[in-house]
Formats: sequence, structure tokens, C-alpha cells
Amino acid sequence: MSLGLTVRFRHRERISDGNLRGAARPAHSWAADVGPGLVTIASDNDPSGVATYTLAGAWYGFDLLWVCVLSYPSTVALQLIAARVAQITGRGLTENMREHYSPLFFYFAVTRFFIANTFNIAVNVLAMGVALRVFFDVSLAWLALVAACASMALQWAISYARYAWLLKWLTFAMFAYAGIVAIVDVPWLTVLHRAVMPRVVWSEDYVTMLIAVLGTTVSPYLLFAQAEQEARDREQGDAARGEALDRTMRRMGGEVLLRTLLSNALAICVMIAAAATLHLMQRTPAGDDVDMARVLAPLAHGYARHVLAFALLGSGLLTLPPLAGSAAQAVASAFRWERGERRDRRLASLLFAVMTLGMTIAIALAARHVEPVRALYWSAVINGMTVTPVLLLLVLLSSKREAVGDLSAHWALRALAWLATIATAAAIGAHFVLEFL
Repeated sequence: MSLGLTVRFRHRERISDGNLRGAARPAHSWAADVGPGLVTIASDNDPSGVATYTLAGAWYGFDLLWVCVLSYPSTVALQLIAARVAQITGRGLTENMREHYSPLFFYFAVTRFFIANTFNIAVNVLAMGVALRVFFDVSLAWLALVAACASMALQWAISYARYAWLLKWLTFAMFAYAGIVAIVDVPWLTVLHRAVMPRVVWSEDYVTMLIAVLGTTVSPYLLFAQAEQEARDREQGDAARGEALDRTMRRMGGEVLLRTLLSNALAICVMIAAAATLHLMQRTPAGDDVDMARVLAPLAHGYARHVLAFALLGSGLLTLPPLAGSAAQAVASAFRWERGERRDRRLASLLFAVMTLGMTIAIALAARHVEPVRALYWSAVINGMTVTPVLLLLVLLSSKREAVGDLSAHWALRALAWLATIATAAAIGAHFVLEFL
């Protein structure tokens, strides 16, 4: 996926098939391009997501598998609606939301989204510092600083094609979770039952975990990234209309179906692996601290921490660009920055400011010895608390003909989007009741 923020550097690069691209190819500034395949698997399942799915499996076994399975159609529908809005209007989600809704509601949603993204950046940087600590016996605060600076330097210096080519080797570590599922004893009948039959426990801890899993599965920043990429593509080419738009949406539908399937499949593997190794074998009670590397021990043995470190580094580096970029785009839309080269330059500066803020928070968390897995988990909770206003604005946009065209033939998309919005709102409402009443 891509956010489409372009900084116009010119250089030559050699891509993986050995063909030389033209000297006039623009590099992307790292609010950009988190692509398909392995890259999508890692970027959709950032360190916060991996930690959340691990805790969900360790604490509640297979009880939350249904979230990853049943949310799949709604996640696809939300991404397609976000893309259609951008295809028709030529603008991202924040610009459309600002135009169609009251400033109070818009600024409330954007502020919460910006806070959630910034904290998510911070905890992912912290996780990358923890990963580096496996290889270097240095202060966690210093390693978090190194990780953040390395990410910013890569975002500035090299093109995405080369960046992704380097990082795809780290993403192979994510397949270790599928290896665990293949070699450990898994009660598959129970897994299948819990995957399609929701089991909800009326407790504050369970509902909080449910919000966290919803927040990291739906991933609101990916909706903004999807829309910004489509807006950028439309700006660089002719706008699609009529049958051409329908063909574009059908093609995009296939891509989103596959991308989301890969992402959710990995999430399910992480949860099953954690449930089989920690919940069933070690009887980890809800609320206890969890050593994430122990999930991989049956496969990687003494190298489990190293495999986990590579997975966290790869997914963290891939996720930071769209997190920072979507936050920067939200601010740009709030301040009505017009599209063009001047906006791109200002966005590049803002993006690095967001990254710097996230890095500062990460260093502060490390200095205060905050437990990294807990920080990653609470980041997912904040995402889950933030997602409902964003989804509500998006589904309301789907009913406006000037924003989405004729969606009468796509009533299922709107129904699935409303289902996701109602589900997240119900989870937050239940959490409020359990905590305060």
C-alpha cells in the first residue's frame, strides 16, 4: 500500500530482475508504498500487532480467532470504499471528511487518529530497539534512537524498490509462526469451532483484548494509506469513469482480497501458535507477562530470540512509513494544504517531525523501563479506541453520491462496513460499562 507522498529526487536504480530503470524515476519519501506479498504480510502485522496476537493466544487460547476470521469481509469492504472515494474525488479520506462533516467531529477524529499513530510509531521503534538488543548489549534507549534514525535515513536516501528488496529477507522470519502451527499439537476441531463461533467473555480484561485485536486487525492507518495512494495515482493519470472505474475497482478488489487474506492468515497463525505453546502447554493466565520468543522455541530452539528479532525489525521498518505518512497527511488535510510540490515539501518536513516525536516517546518509554510487550499491546488498544470515529465517517461517506458515485449495486460493501463500525462501537461501549459502571 502507499500513501503517495512524493519527494522529487532523481536517481538511477537497478531493480531485482536486473533491468535498469530510467534516470528520471522519482524516489518515494516514506509516507509511501507498502506493497504486496511478503511486504504486505509484515506491514499489516507490525510489532504491535504481533505482540497483541501473541498475548491474545497466550491469555485466551483460541477464543479470539473469530475476530480475525469474521472481520475479513468487513476489512476488505472498508478498504474498497476508501479506494473508491479517492478514485472518484481525487482526494484522500481526511480531505473528503473535512469537506462533508462538521469541523468538530472531523477534528476530533483526526486528533485521535494522529495520537494513535504517533504512539504506534513510538512503540514500534521501541520494539525495534528490543530486537537490536538481541545482537548488541547496549542501552535500550540508545538502540531505539539508532532504529528510528536508521528508518528516517532509509526513508530519505533510497527508493522503495530497493528498500523493500532489502527488507523482504527480514519478513521471511514471520513464516516461523506458520512453522510452529505445523509442528506443534493443535486441537484443530476446537480451532475451527472458535474461528467461526464468537465466544465473548463479559470481563474488562477480555473486552480490552477484543478492542486491541479489532484495532490491529482493521488498522485504520491502512485505510488512509489506501485512499492516499489512489488519490496520488489519479492525480498522475486520467480519472477513471464509467466502465473504466468498474474495471479498476474489480482489479483492486482482487488485490485487496489477497492482501487482506495474507495479513489475516498470518495473524491467525500467530494466535494459534501462542495458544498452542503458551496457553495450552504453559497455562499462561490472563494478565501475566509473556516472553514472545517462547512461542518460536519449538521451531527455532536456541535461536528463537533471533528469529523474533528479525521479524520485529522487518515489520517495524515497513510499518513506520505509512504510520508517519498517514498522520502527516491527516494534519495536512486539517490545515487545507493544497496538493502540489509545495505541499510535498511541507509534508516531508512534517513526516520527519512525526517520526522525531515518536522516537522521543520511544526513548522516554525505554528510559522509564516500560515493559515493551505491554506498550505494544496498549498501542493496539488505543488504535481500537480510535477506529470507531474513523469508520463512522467512512461509512457515512459511502452514502454520499458525490464521494462514491453510484454504490447502489454494491450494497454489500456498505452493509459490511456498517457491521464493522457497529462491532467496534459495541466493544468500546462494553468496555466503558465494565470499567465505569
